[in-house]
Amino acid sequence: MSAMRTLAIGDIHGCLVPLEVLWRKVSPQPEDRIIFMGDYIDRGPDSKGVIDFLIHLQQRGYDLAFLSGNHEEKFFLSEMDLTDRAHWLDAWGGGETLESYGPGGFDDVPESHWEFLRKNRPYVETDTHIFVHANLEADLPLDQQLPFTLIHKKFGHPRPHMSGKVMVCGHTAQKSHVPLDLGHAICIDTDPGRGGWLTCLHVESGCYWQANVEKSVRTGMLGSSSPGPGVS
Repeated sequence: MSAMRTLAIGDIHGCLVPLEVLWRKVSPQPEDRIIFMGDYIDRGPDSKGVIDFLIHLQQRGYDLAFLSGNHEEKFFLSEMDLTDRAHWLDAWGGGETLESYGPGGFDDVPESHWEFLRKNRPYVETDTHIFVHANLEADLPLDQQLPFTLIHKKFGHPRPHMSGKVMVCGHTAQKSHVPLDLGHAICIDTDPGRGGWLTCLHVESGCYWQANVEKSVRTGMLGSSSPGPGVS
């Protein structure tokens, strides 16, 4: 039997095609633990399809954890408040999200999707790592972290967390389209919704896989300046 892998999948942003391609490439097994880093919606063409896909994975019995991102928060706020909605549609890629649900807009969002998003988690902690959408305050324990920090604070130059554990996050899009590894902190948002790649990191080995909207796949290792060449 193969050893259990911890797999972290970065911000998807409505890009169903690279998610499907990446899932087939990585081929998660029942013994693997898969952590999704949040920001499932906005910018890309099929936010509805992404959430349908994730709900389907839940039904197949994988060991999954779903973090909540700032785009999920904005989705909830936009459903309730017209001011937030205008900002979301204008600046956050919300128009693409509503279009993916159909002509009825918010009226076409199924309750199962709201339920899925309500159950997303603020962080996941293991013996060696902390997985969070955006960032951590270095000198605060997990149960005292501010919600703003967890889903909004940019990566910047984070200091090591007081726990001594490695932080894995998304949120801050890496324009290089490769993960940023500081040793004590790793950012795997590689911007699939704006021409980049979707990343899946094998946490124990530092190997990662990437897929894009053209269905190309490439691999790399943390600490390397660039991944291998893309292949169809």
